[in-house]
Formats: sequence, structure tokens, C-alpha cells
Amino acid sequence: MPEIIVIGGGVIGLSSALALQQRGHSARLITRELPQETTSAAAGAIWAGGGLDGRMRRWADDSLTRFLTLCQVPDSGVTLQRIQDFRRHYPGAMSLPWFASRLAHCQRIPADELPGGFAAGLWLDVPIVAPPRYLQHLHGQFLAAGGILEVRQVDSLDDLLDDADLVVNCSGVGARKLADDPAVHPIRGQTLLVDAQIDKGFMDESAFTYLFPRGDGALLGGTQRTDDWRREPDEGESADILARCAAIEEAVNSANVLRVRVGLRPGRHAVRLDVERRTNGRIIHNYGHGGIGFTLSWGCALEVARLANAKPPSPPPPTGQGEASPQDFV
Repeated sequence: MPEIIVIGGGVIGLSSALALQQRGHSARLITRELPQETTSAAAGAIWAGGGLDGRMRRWADDSLTRFLTLCQVPDSGVTLQRIQDFRRHYPGAMSLPWFASRLAHCQRIPADELPGGFAAGLWLDVPIVAPPRYLQHLHGQFLAAGGILEVRQVDSLDDLLDDADLVVNCSGVGARKLADDPAVHPIRGQTLLVDAQIDKGFMDESAFTYLFPRGDGALLGGTQRTDDWRREPDEGESADILARCAAIEEAVNSANVLRVRVGLRPGRHAVRLDVERRTNGRIIHNYGHGGIGFTLSWGCALEVARLANAKPPSPPPPTGQGEASPQDFV
């Protein structure tokens, strides 16, 4: 099969490239940054499929299947961890999520066990990813399957179509310029990795506070600053994250900060995953995943592979020649 060029070295691009390889395609991945330097490396990277419907639920479900398998693979960077998912405002009793039957453990937290200020909560056993290890795992698989990775800037999709019949655009927030899509905007996030040992995770979406136990330490977060393009760590934000997390988990007070990461999540009103046909080839766009890139990654990658293999529709016949009659559709 002809070579396919994938743009973007984060979790969306790497997953898409691997899915294409698994369908028999040759893939070349072009990225401005190495996988360990992308926004994906800064992510909280928990599978979080609650509140999704339609095709996004299907993508999340496909990703959950892959991540549950990866939990059994040594050194994949994916582990199954128990977390508490709290809600400060929740009308009525908190119902079990649509994916409850897929998890080994999922139950409501009794009202008398909820911390002050919370209206509802769940215990969940969900896949949590350590991005440095996981991205290295994906990168290694990609290279082992014959993939080629180039680190360079891409300024034009049309220029790449001179070298390949199909380009897969997983450029994240860079799609604002590369795909000329003003709907894409940055959502700046900052996380801290500390050496605290914690036995369960914690998530409060309303305050955007979370603690996730991982194989490489404990991940603390977070922040979400819309339309903020800064990539440098903010000391004030780090102090705020530490204070919030220390109030929840005492072990954070004596922990050492191992790493501070900043990433620009690709915000958009909806994920763009579609085919654009140009005179010199096809482009599959796969960007705009916001803060749930890991949750959707494999489902979107499988969709990319399906679209890559789909035959383009035949051009319509000239007017007046071979036009279909109503009987043709019976």
C-alpha cells in the first residue's frame, strides 16, 4: 500500500499511525516535537468517558477496550487504579455511568462517607496512563513496525500531498493554523509529578483538582486556562496545585516535585474527524480532542484506519447522461 503521512507526535498521532500500520499501511510520522515533549506528555491521562454520547462514546468505548488490555502488558505505562470521582453539585442520586459494566469495580459512595462540600461520588477502577512510559511504548511499536519519524515543522498540508496520496492531520492546537480552523484554541494545563505514594486517586472536576497514582509517582493537577499560549511553568500555579492536593492527601506535604509539565490542549466545540478531498489527494483530520485525548485516542485511531481504507465515492455522471430514475433506488 502507498505510504501515509501522519502529522503530530502526541497520543492522537502515534495511535493513528499504529492503527494504520496494523491495517497494512506504511506510515511516516512528522512532528514538530518528539513524543516526550508534546502536550500529551503533560496530561493527567486518565480514561474518563463519563458524559459522552454518540460517536464520542463509541470512540471512548473502543479506547477503554484497548487500555484494559494494555493494563496487562508490562512496561506499557498503563495501570488499573482505584479513584474517587466526586461531584459538588449533582441533582438527585448519582447514577452509575454507561461504562459501569465494563469496569472491575464501580459503585456509588454512600452519602455518609462523602467529604464535606460534595453531593455525590463514585468509586471507580479505571486505566491511568503514565504518559512518558506510554508514549515511549507507542513510539517503540511504531518504529518496530517500520515507521519513520521526522522532527520538523509542517507549514502546508498541500506540500505533503505531493509526497503521499493521504495525509492524516493530528496536529492538535497547531491545526488552528495548519488546517486554517479558527475554532481551535489552546487550553493551557499544568501538572506536577511528585514522589508521594498514594493508594487511591481523587478527582473533583468542578475545582479541576486531581491526584492520580501512577507507576512513576503521583500526578497532581491541574489548571485549564483558555486562550493561554504560554508553555513555561508558572510557579504560582504549582504552589496552588500543591496546596489543593495536600489538603486532600497528607502525603503530598512531604513529597518532592519530580517534574512540572505544561501542555496546550486543543480546544474546539467538537472533535474534527473527517475526510477532506483536495485535487491532489485526501486529508483525514483528527484533532480538537480538548482534555480527553487519551480517552478518545484509540477509538479515533481506528476510525482513521477505517476512513483510510474506504473507497472514495465515484464522481456523479454528467447531467443528462446515466441519471438515476426513482426505480434505481427501490
